[in-house]
Formats: sequence, structure tokens, C-alpha cells
Amino acid sequence: MFMYHAWGSQNAWLRQIATRNYLYLHPATGAKYGLDDEDWINVTSHQGTITVQAKFAANVQPDTVWTWNAIGKRRGAWRLGKDAPEGQKGFLLNHLISDITPRGDYFNADPVTGQAAWFDLRVRITKAEDPAQQSAPQFAALNMGAADDRPLRYGAGFRAKRAEAENQRDRAKRAEAENQHDRAARAEAARNKKESA
Repeated sequence: MFMYHAWGSQNAWLRQIATRNYLYLHPATGAKYGLDDEDWINVTSHQGTITVQAKFAANVQPDTVWTWNAIGKRRGAWRLGKDAPEGQKGFLLNHLISDITPRGDYFNADPVTGQAAWFDLRVRITKAEDPAQQSAPQFAALNMGAADDRPLRYGAGFRAKRAEAENQRDRAKRAEAENQHDRAARAEAARNKKESA
């Protein structure tokens, strides 16, 4: 699980692999509901509806849909660029899950761990009528300051400082070697001059 929750999604190397999630479903499920691979679809539970992009995967059970959760981010979160895929096409399942079951009779959590009951959420999927080519819901962007559009390079500053220090040492060694060579040449010239006099 390389992008579980928020832990992996701030990793610069992992973001080069995946910066958004799809809702994965079996091709037979797509055919049953008149969907094509990468169609935009509405996913509705007793709690709400989200609009996401579907992706066919033959390894998903035909009666199941699946995704990595928490790759989707509110625009501006974590100082991601305003057009970052996490904010445009990524999504969260949180909008579909209530604290209360559809019957309203108990807290909707796994009785052993207390975690949200992700595994038993029933949803209905339909093709989005007028897809906006972005996930929904969308919220106003957070103002977390200007995003740095340079690629993320963990350790780049440290490596640059180390390389500069190494360059300075190399320059100092070369200068010392040149000074020693100059001193040796002057000493040789002085000896030669003394011998010829």
C-alpha cells in the first residue's frame, strides 16, 4: 500500500508515481452499468455523493469498488500547486461515510479497532451526466501561501551544501598545490642562480 492515507502522499518519489486516485471496478461491473474505462461517475451512499473517475481493474471483485483513500486533497492543502492533480481529480471517501449506520441505530465503526467501517459501505454508481473533468465535491482553495512549482527534491539543499563544501576543499587543495609548486620553482631558480654565480 504505497499511498496509504496521508503518510505516503507527501513523499516526493511516490508523488511521481501517483498523484491522484481512481475508483477501481471490474470491467464486468462497468459493462453492467454502461460505463467505459476512465468515465466520470457518481458514487452515492446513504450519506452523500461524490463524482470520481472510474478505472477498470480485472483484479477487483465484480460486486466491489475500491480506491486508495486520502490521496485527494483540498486545493491549496499542503501548499500543493493550484493545479495539482490531488486537488483536481483526487477524492476522499469520507463524504460517503456517516458516523451512524443507514438504520441510525449505532456508531458506524469497526467494533474491534474503532476505525471507520470502510469495508461495508454500500454504494450506487451511475455515469456522470455532465462531467466537469474533476472530482466533486470541490471546495474553495486553502490559502497556505504560494506553492513552490519546482520539483520536490528531498535532501537537495543538503547535497548542494555538501557539494559546495567539497568544491571549496578541492579549490583550497589545488591552490595549496600550486603554491607548493611555485615555492619549489622559486627555490630551484634560486639554487640555479646561486650555482651559476
